[in-house]
Amino acid sequence: MYAYDWDPETGGYVLKTDPNPMSKEPRPVYAEELDILGFDKKLGWKYPKDSSRPLLWAEMNTYIYKGRRVAIVKGGSVYEAPEVIEIESPEPTGCELDFVDIDLMVKKSNANGILESLVNDTVKKIYNTWKAYEGRVDIFYVAFSGGKDSIVLFDLVRRALPHSTFKVLFGDTGMEFPDTYDIVREIKQFCDDEKIEFISAKSHYSPAETWNLFGPPATTNRWCCSVHKTAPQIIALRERAGKPDFTGMAFIGVRAAESRARSEYDYVSNGEKHKGQYSFNPILDWDTSELFLYIYSNRLPFNNAYIKGNRRVGCLLCPRAAERNEYLCQVSYPQEVGNFVELIRSQYCKKMPNRKVLDEFIAQGGWKARKNGRDITDERRYAEENSSPNFTITVNNPRTDWKVWIKTIGKLVGEDDGLYAILFKGTVIHFALHENGSGYCVTIPERLLKDNPEFVKLFKHVFRKAAYCIMCGVCEADCHNGALNMTDGLLRIDDRCMSCSQCHKVEKGCLVFKSLELPREGSSMNTKSLNCYSHHAPKLDWFEQFFAFKKEFASKHTLGSQMFNFFKRFLKDADLTTGNGFSRTAEIINQLSLKEDNAWAIMLINLSYSPQVNWFVKRIPFDEDLSRAYICSLLVADGARETWASDIWASLGRLVALPFGRIGLGTAIMEKSHFVEVRRNKWEAPTALAVLYSLYRFAEAGGEGYRQFSLRDLMDTSIEREGVSPVELFGLNHETLEGLVKALSVNYPDFISSTFALDLDNIRLNAEKSSKDVLELFVK
Repeated sequence: MYAYDWDPETGGYVLKTDPNPMSKEPRPVYAEELDILGFDKKLGWKYPKDSSRPLLWAEMNTYIYKGRRVAIVKGGSVYEAPEVIEIESPEPTGCELDFVDIDLMVKKSNANGILESLVNDTVKKIYNTWKAYEGRVDIFYVAFSGGKDSIVLFDLVRRALPHSTFKVLFGDTGMEFPDTYDIVREIKQFCDDEKIEFISAKSHYSPAETWNLFGPPATTNRWCCSVHKTAPQIIALRERAGKPDFTGMAFIGVRAAESRARSEYDYVSNGEKHKGQYSFNPILDWDTSELFLYIYSNRLPFNNAYIKGNRRVGCLLCPRAAERNEYLCQVSYPQEVGNFVELIRSQYCKKMPNRKVLDEFIAQGGWKARKNGRDITDERRYAEENSSPNFTITVNNPRTDWKVWIKTIGKLVGEDDGLYAILFKGTVIHFALHENGSGYCVTIPERLLKDNPEFVKLFKHVFRKAAYCIMCGVCEADCHNGALNMTDGLLRIDDRCMSCSQCHKVEKGCLVFKSLELPREGSSMNTKSLNCYSHHAPKLDWFEQFFAFKKEFASKHTLGSQMFNFFKRFLKDADLTTGNGFSRTAEIINQLSLKEDNAWAIMLINLSYSPQVNWFVKRIPFDEDLSRAYICSLLVADGARETWASDIWASLGRLVALPFGRIGLGTAIMEKSHFVEVRRNKWEAPTALAVLYSLYRFAEAGGEGYRQFSLRDLMDTSIEREGVSPVELFGLNHETLEGLVKALSVNYPDFISSTFALDLDNIRLNAEKSSKDVLELFVK
């Protein structure tokens, strides 16, 4: 919140009244950290081997001694120490480093009253918020993690509120730093002495069990937070409140300086962490400079994990941790970290050629990038197949009973020899289920995918849960009616179930399924970057600026930073930029002008090889009104994350609003200014050169030598291939395409020849020419 000046006299800092425009999150550095990183052996630094007081400070990877930048660290991994680089000697005479004079630092900072004012304001904010919500909240509690933020927060709350009015809740993941358990025991004893209720919540599964059942957590698949923290905490609070639909307010030590995402948090929010639960962030505007000053001023207990160099306290081996932290953890807690590394090794060893490759994979953090179960399992418990007129789900070796789960979306109203009927939101829907030796097959009419996508989504979730559910407790925590119970490993859903679908809110319906999902058999769909433009697909004026400024676009544009970053990706995908910033393709389109359909056709052809546009032209048929819900359900079925779907839909709305729409991409169907449906329309007047360019791009995508094919092949859009044909892109029918190819053969014989006679159907492209050569024809 406040800026600070480094103070050579104390070796610390002094707060200033100026606001801190950009926090650098300073932290104290102790001898133990210097030992672990090798400052003594690598740089020859001398310092007292005493971690009772800090010796210097760090801002990110830069070390500061008495106000001077003296060293930086780079790199590192779980097995490899970071590189330590000296900027200048901290003590030029070679003497030992001095301790930071904490007492004097505190005195000098407290003299200006800045910290006292901040503390008083925060205490008042806590008290006033408690009073404002006192009648609306069943339980107030401090979310305690054992880190510096929660230690300061707890001390502020205990000063602000009567001790009987709030509780302290520790979510014990089983993966905490050993030092964290020490601080938790200390705080629990303090709470016992002060008559403050301390609650420790823990999953009935151990981390070793869940890492084997789910696979190791990953950056985009952090199931561990829900299973080991959120769900146990909600269930524990529910038991304390004595009601399933309790309302709680969590005092949380979130700070805006920690990340860009957290900088957008509000002080009080409802449902940000869990539906129906309030979150209150009293120290949102605090910086670590104020946190540590408060800790030292009040002699609060201090987690020794910080003394060992850890910037944050959390799980021992987290997929979001920096490599430097992994090394510090491995050195400080070798046995505990080693246990988790072995769990990773045991999961990935099945797919790795040898131990050396596996160890390199772990050291480089490859396990953090896992998006599904492909690299750790071959077991497919759930599979889907869309084959007109039916949509089929196959479940093998189910873990739970589908008849229990189906209560969560509706009521079974009929059953006759494998034929069932379910009442879903007032509509009776029929489906068939036939058992086999290891499971069963479920069939519904394919038309439901378009007619009732909401039902189909939840119906899929039911059978994913049935196939994979291990009763981790997350769905139980999400049930506000208390209808869902998983005690003693038994799944029960009673009559209190309102079919509200809250137990389906996790992505893809089941965390285990999401973590272990395998790509669809036979699918060649590239979903790597379906969300490549987020919701920032370009607008017309962006193109106008790009072609007006040309190579100076990067310095003269008026786009926001996020818009510019996504537009850069778009321009690259459209082949409009090179290393010099303005490609030959862009020069040709500039000559044509943005008023010409050919200009937009060239860009669309190139974009059809980017993941998002490629998915759309490959998956979405022409001449059908398709809803947002249906498009989003297809995206998720093809591997996109549910959280991306709305961004991709918004992006699509922008694209079809451009001239791309009239040449084959589609028309937006609006309802009260909202984009609710899309309809792909065929290009009414396709140009011959656009078709020729698309044919050359199609052939080049097929590989070297792929220069001859039939019109019949082009018309068959069911064939899975890398190339995008003009039929898929522009919606051309057989007659139109044949006429255009014949005209091209006459006008551009050096590029294309064709035969349509005596049952012959051949199209040949000149192997000596390329799509780049075709582009030049547009401006001749």
